[in-house]
Amino acid sequence: MGMGRELDVVVVGARCAGATFGAFAAQAGKRVLVVDADDMPSDQPLSTHFIGMYGMSILDELGVGHRVRAVAPPVRFIRNGVDDAVITIDFGDERGGACIRRIDLDPMLVEEARARGAAVELKTSLVDVLRQDGRVVGAVIERDGAREEVRARWVVGADGRHSKLASLVGAEEYLAYDAPRAAFWAYWRRPEWFSADPSYDNNVTILHLEHDYLMVFPVNKDEVLVGVAVPLDRASEWRGRHEAFYLEQLRARPFVARFPDGERRSKVVSFVKGRYFFRRAAGPGWALVGDAGLFKDFTPGFGITDAFRDARALAQAIEGGSDAHLERYWRVRDVESVELFAFARMLGTPGYNNALNRAAFRAIAERRDLQARIIAFHERKLSPFALIPSGTAIGLLLGELFRGRFDAFPTFVDAVKEGGRSAKELRHRKALAASVAQLP
Repeated sequence: MGMGRELDVVVVGARCAGATFGAFAAQAGKRVLVVDADDMPSDQPLSTHFIGMYGMSILDELGVGHRVRAVAPPVRFIRNGVDDAVITIDFGDERGGACIRRIDLDPMLVEEARARGAAVELKTSLVDVLRQDGRVVGAVIERDGAREEVRARWVVGADGRHSKLASLVGAEEYLAYDAPRAAFWAYWRRPEWFSADPSYDNNVTILHLEHDYLMVFPVNKDEVLVGVAVPLDRASEWRGRHEAFYLEQLRARPFVARFPDGERRSKVVSFVKGRYFFRRAAGPGWALVGDAGLFKDFTPGFGITDAFRDARALAQAIEGGSDAHLERYWRVRDVESVELFAFARMLGTPGYNNALNRAAFRAIAERRDLQARIIAFHERKLSPFALIPSGTAIGLLLGELFRGRFDAFPTFVDAVKEGGRSAKELRHRKALAASVAQLP
């Protein structure tokens, strides 16, 4: 076994979180090695590919935003709704997000990490960590059958929801739950009718129809990702026949029925047994970032954006140079994420399509002030639980009851309970972050 290198940071995983963290840490003057078991370019199809406006601002800070926009033109509109209550939010030409395939995005981030001074070694895996006096002090990595011990002050896991580093250090889960839905999607050639229709082109679309929802994302310049998410019990009926099930669902929905007549450019990707969680994100000599430390329901489309956010925050914590700085990174990550985690859980449940949410979407479609609140939410300036002010929500409930739609009341009670749970958790996390902020 070879050894000899001494570094500041070894990063396991070279995709959205790992390469971005490596770029920021190297720019701060740290000696950084980023390793990844895969080669580049390689695809990562288990991704919505959507980068919101907040994420694009971080890419601009990193100097990569213009390259992303050259491959994937800005997404100006987000269309969302339940049944026939549908809204379209216009972010404007300068404020939109982007949907870019990971086979294009991840190599850009790797190139930027290298340009800023990080060493990147692909087809290289984490085997074990080195420990001394209860602290992680390095990593054992392997390439082409040869192993090397690399000493480092910090080992960072950016290796996804099945993180090897998280397993090795015993990073515990909390607030975890099993996904209530299965999802299936594929890439299609962008047909002429899609680009010619302003209600499709430059739109990210998520429509809740009965107990399912459809996802249509314009990816890169000439492709479209089309997906469907269904309750788990329905997906289990089609075990082993996911492709046929996926195509059947598309043909049954007018909004996407024309896609099977076009050119499908990929196999059907399935996400059937998901689990969403927080993990402890820091310990003596180690930290987790991206999906390795926080994996939430993908329905809101914030996974990549939050990976960029947390990668930058962790690089700043590493620059601070103490375990206290890393613990603060962990606690603040929770404070900034717990409400969205709870909100994503609500969006992902089969019961999201209900009378109260239909009334809420109809109200948003008519009121510019509520549309502005959605934009503020996407800019990470507003809590998801503040999208509909409490007075407006009560008014919507009373209106539904007046119309005889009494099924709105239990959904209102459920929403209040969910908001209460989130608020309680938020206060707890804020208290922890405040205490850690007092550390030197």
